[in-house]
Amino acid sequence: MNSWILALPRADMEHCIKIGVFGRNRKTMIGHVKAGDNIVCYVTKECKIIAIGETASDYYMDDSQIFKSTEAVFPDRFKFKAKILPSNKQVDLKTLVDDLEFIGSKLFWSVYLRAGMNRLTSKDWKLIQNRLEK
Repeated sequence: MNSWILALPRADMEHCIKIGVFGRNRKTMIGHVKAGDNIVCYVTKECKIIAIGETASDYYMDDSQIFKSTEAVFPDRFKFKAKILPSNKQVDLKTLVDDLEFIGSKLFWSVYLRAGMNRLTSKDWKLIQNRLEK
């Protein structure tokens, strides 16, 4: 089982959570997603983890227009289920950066979220889970 962090602006993330589908234009990372993987939903600009969940399907391709952007289709996809956390339970990712293994250069941590998703180590997943439970 893998764990993933998804990174989008709030409106796009909330839309993906609502429709239960995440998509990208590149298979590079998303092609490794399997049903049952862990998901962390991160909102860019606010730097907050707003939801946690799991994938509901393996990676698949679909070119139907379901995302808000009219300019992109994002055909590389997977289904997922996540619930938005109450605002007082959402976590500022900046408070975790120093302890996250998937972030190699702590000074340029945001670079590791630019692709829209990244794989988390099991230690990272546990760290985030523990922080969300507080």
